[in-house]
Amino acid sequence: MADLEQRVEVALGSELFSAPHLEADLARFLGDGAAQMRALAARCRADGTRHVYFVGSGGSWAGMWSGKLLFDRYVPVAADVSRSYDLIWRVPRRLGPEAVVFLASYSGQTEDTLAALRFARDRGARTVALVGKPDTPIGIEADETLMYGSPGLYSLPLAAVTTFACEWGRLEGDRAAEGVLEALAGIPAAVGAAFRDTRARGRELAEELAASDLIYCLGSGPLYGLAYKFGLTVFMENMRIASSVIESSEFRHGPAEMLDRHSPDMIFLLGSDESRPVAERSAAVAADHGARVRLFDAHDHPNVHPQLQPFVLKVALQWFIVYSTLLRGIDDLDERALMGHRLLSGAGWP
Repeated sequence: MADLEQRVEVALGSELFSAPHLEADLARFLGDGAAQMRALAARCRADGTRHVYFVGSGGSWAGMWSGKLLFDRYVPVAADVSRSYDLIWRVPRRLGPEAVVFLASYSGQTEDTLAALRFARDRGARTVALVGKPDTPIGIEADETLMYGSPGLYSLPLAAVTTFACEWGRLEGDRAAEGVLEALAGIPAAVGAAFRDTRARGRELAEELAASDLIYCLGSGPLYGLAYKFGLTVFMENMRIASSVIESSEFRHGPAEMLDRHSPDMIFLLGSDESRPVAERSAAVAADHGARVRLFDAHDHPNVHPQLQPFVLKVALQWFIVYSTLLRGIDDLDERALMGHRLLSGAGWP
């Protein structure tokens, strides 16, 4: 399309095309937002918090995934990650006065997450809202609120829970957690570089997969939450195609058998953490058996800490999404066919 780049320039003004804003928004967060999360970690540790829940729906859940992963790695306190309604349906016995519950919602009025907040509060847990907009039900009703004021509904909550978990780990004397906090200071610049450097590659991949009507997204370790965000939400939500997410090591346990009769399109997210060798093996097997495999590789963004690589790969993926969406004739990146039209909920998003 001769005017494709002109349409991309228009798309830069989309509310939910967050990549153009992330460098500045993350730099701003590292001021007041990070200080708020550090102080909260110190208070929770001093108060004897025994369990932390990270809760959200859709793309917001994806950012919460890293909260649990980092707690498991650096903090001697139990943590869990849960979808909003699932928290209610599970009725966790440990959800009570000694628990802290993080609830992420860009709109601040997500039906599922508001219900989870009220459930947690009724059981005596302390609630912490991560919301994009002020004066919203979730932000108002939570015990503590971080209003991040950015379209980065994945990246800003991710920065918040990363800071909270790693600050707690630092207070426990974990030098590795302290190293993640130090590395986080360089993430705004790394995100900005990714935004400037990955646009052409995003268009190239979008054109290669322009006819695809099903794309699997695979990731593991720190990148699993990002794979979930794109495979189970963004590919379907923005591009309006079929998709699913597969944890990279789990691909060998059943899903690989589809290669006997299908040659699927597959996007693998490769980090530099401990999960990389198995993810590489899965990608190689898929390619050798007829799948069209495309890689988003953290090695293309050197000097980014393994636990922080979702921040930069998210930007590269978003360029791919913008071009793919426009190539499919969808010019309004913010409009939804079903979500936001009171078809899927009685009140609040979606």
